[in-house]
Amino acid sequence: MDVDVSSEISAALTSAWNQHDMKAFGRLFHVDAAFVNIRGGYLRGRDEIEQQHTVIHAGVYKDSTAQFVVEDSREVVPGLIVAHLPSEIQGREGTNGETQRALMTLAIELRDSDWKIVAAHNTLVVTPTD
Repeated sequence: MDVDVSSEISAALTSAWNQHDMKAFGRLFHVDAAFVNIRGGYLRGRDEIEQQHTVIHAGVYKDSTAQFVVEDSREVVPGLIVAHLPSEIQGREGTNGETQRALMTLAIELRDSDWKIVAAHNTLVVTPTD
């Protein structure tokens, strides 16, 4: 069950990103969700998550495509799934064609028969220089 939920959310994140539909992106989150972005910005609530993603999709990510996949997923207690989703983004402005890689941790909560993201933390994956 939890893998199916995580896979559905992963596919919906990918679709919303690639269509640059941040309203659809926002609908994947509970109204009181939190999102820590790759720069460490802390977004509070579905509206702020949607708004900030709308801004970046009008800017540096306007021509980007993404692929989110489920690395692992498990229901840690009934009604709460923790999942890790590596991602690859192509076409971000200023990357000279390089793929941007990140790892997102999601807490997906069941409320009123509806699984949605309640917390997300996205971390940029960089190649070590050592």
